[in-house]
Amino acid sequence: MGLFENPRWERPAPEQPSMAIGTLPRQRVALPCGEVTYLRHGSGPPLLLVHGVPTSARLWEPLLGDLGRDYDCIVPDLLGLGKSRPNAGADLSSPGQADMLAQLLDALGIDETLLVLHDQGGAHGMQMMKRAGERIRAVAFSDVVCYDNWIVPAIAVLMTLAKAPRPLGVLGRTRLAEIPFTKVWPFKQTFVRGPVPTALADDWFAQLRAGGPDLDAWCRYICAQSPRYTIDAVPTLRSWTKPAFVMWAGHDIFLMPSWGARLAADLPTAPNDPVLLPFAGHYYHADVPRTAARVLGEFLSTVPD
Repeated sequence: MGLFENPRWERPAPEQPSMAIGTLPRQRVALPCGEVTYLRHGSGPPLLLVHGVPTSARLWEPLLGDLGRDYDCIVPDLLGLGKSRPNAGADLSSPGQADMLAQLLDALGIDETLLVLHDQGGAHGMQMMKRAGERIRAVAFSDVVCYDNWIVPAIAVLMTLAKAPRPLGVLGRTRLAEIPFTKVWPFKQTFVRGPVPTALADDWFAQLRAGGPDLDAWCRYICAQSPRYTIDAVPTLRSWTKPAFVMWAGHDIFLMPSWGARLAADLPTAPNDPVLLPFAGHYYHADVPRTAARVLGEFLSTVPD
């Protein structure tokens, strides 16, 4: 909320999603880096959608009913998050996640894909642009980690907790660790139009509740992230020659729209200004799923075959 914004302003109701959270069964594939779970829906050109931290593939599900009419939507759980389980020693940083995305495409027999990124998925996608850019037909960024805007305070808290898996496991099993995030800060502020959807929170905190290897993988993921991977990718952004697009939630208080404006200015093939989603928070997927799907679809429809 802005400093001078009326705290009693009447918030619009959330848009009705085109697909309910939890509709799609997770599919599994064994990759060199581990077992990766993913959602898949629709038909048409491949469209790879990448989530961030501490979310899961289900973050994108409210958009998939619309996007799936024109695209083969493939939405993996990142290694260490959701239900994906990395092998021992697997690289869970952005370069490792980028390699996982390429391995997933290989396993599905896909040479090229359209790419849509969110949050920490932006860092992973930028590394994929650098390491396997020939496989990306076009890229859309939405409320992504970029430049040196990482680490935001909310994630700094998670990183501190993740360094002590045993105490965190106790808090996770009793669900005490979730209270600051779901009831007070920060998740409560990431959804502008309504409360945190229960189905999303349940999916995102599953590893905390499960403990054991699942929690260990979650902690490994959290601790493996670093701003050096987005800083390292800036030359790739500035030399990108394929279609690019930036979309940003207008009420994102964690990654402000100014970052989207900077990103759009640095991408030679993107429109100079990002498209803003009205009255939407960082997790706009639950606030304005129909609007977001329409905006993304309009960009993707312009990508040459």
